[in-house]
Amino acid sequence: MLKELKIYLPNTAALLALLMLTPQALGQENTNNKWYQVEVAIFTQPENAQLAANQETFRKDIILSYGDHTQQLQSIEEANLSKHAASLAIEGNTETITGSNINTSIDTERVELDPDTIREILETQAFVKLPTELRNLNETVGALERRNRQRILFHEAWRQPLIDPEKATAIIIAGGQTFDNEQELAGTVKFGVSRYIHVHTNIWFSEFASNEGQDNQEWPMVPTPPSANNGDIDDTLINLNAGLNKSKQDLWHQYDVIDTTYQNIKEKPFIVTNLATLIQTRRMRSSEVHYIDHPKIGILITVIPYDASSTNN
Repeated sequence: MLKELKIYLPNTAALLALLMLTPQALGQENTNNKWYQVEVAIFTQPENAQLAANQETFRKDIILSYGDHTQQLQSIEEANLSKHAASLAIEGNTETITGSNINTSIDTERVELDPDTIREILETQAFVKLPTELRNLNETVGALERRNRQRILFHEAWRQPLIDPEKATAIIIAGGQTFDNEQELAGTVKFGVSRYIHVHTNIWFSEFASNEGQDNQEWPMVPTPPSANNGDIDDTLINLNAGLNKSKQDLWHQYDVIDTTYQNIKEKPFIVTNLATLIQTRRMRSSEVHYIDHPKIGILITVIPYDASSTNN
């Protein structure tokens, strides 16, 4: 049963930031696209498999990137604020929203989300994290954690329309332990549909150690998630293995960027000591549990057709 939530509406700056969310996040998708409930669980392999994986050599000559057209999953509270911000944009003009005459009383206004409001958000807005009780893999994931002592790095479910795989939105993934500002698990997962459902994983799993001035062993730099990136540096410019960015004309600028990157590595409290990627595309059928195997991590995925009119949340 969906519970009542109590939240605070954001200040003006937060509202303006929410207005920049993608139309998909605000539930403005093409109604001709069929909706699905997607669930993804990512976990470490059992200890004996981890020991075997440590004997493998993973490639270092790679460039890590989140790519374009990405989307963060939203909490129910964030989705409600997004909807509120969009309403302000529709009902008022730009001056009303950005000017000094905006009603700042919303800074302390308490909003209670009743079950009907929560249900409406979950049925009409894409990329919103579903409550735990609406997930389908809870028992399976719980068993992995209890019996095999596998760490659950990421487990979320959400609803979204599926479109052409080439145009689909990539969902930003993050989980596991945090080392300074970096997490063990990061990357994206993308779902689309043509004849079959297509899933594309662009995920990396990193191991870290305290930075005591040791060599970083030429592991690639871990990129900053798009939501936290200031947009001033592109992914290829913070990767020492990426070489020179051909789009830049100033050679000295290139060396300056590389030198700055090296200095940043030296100043970080943690460095990467091992990194494995899971980058692949595969086809799958709906309403089945799919498993993607890797020496370091495993992924369980379900993609189930969703029709709001036939659900009783």
